[in-house]
Amino acid sequence: MTGLPSSGYSYLTATTDPDTPGVTRLGPYTGVHVHWRNISTGAAGVAYLDNRYGTSVVTGSGTVVASVTIPPDGPGYRILVATPGAGVWTVP
Repeated sequence: MTGLPSSGYSYLTATTDPDTPGVTRLGPYTGVHVHWRNISTGAAGVAYLDNRYGTSVVTGSGTVVASVTIPPDGPGYRILVATPGAGVWTVP
């Protein structure tokens, strides 16, 4: 054992459901900010994910873009390297 921390990857997903139009479910992940913008309507916001089962966000219907950042106070564990992430999806 070297005593060095292990590495790992975490993926954040964005899912939608035609039965709940205008809503995106983000997760499963905790301790990150998702900065989103609906480029069809101009609506925007920041969601702090604090539920490991996923967080529902009212983005409105249309094309949504987002990026993920780690807040300055961090998610409660040491992060040596973080690669920024981004995505685009359509919300019914």
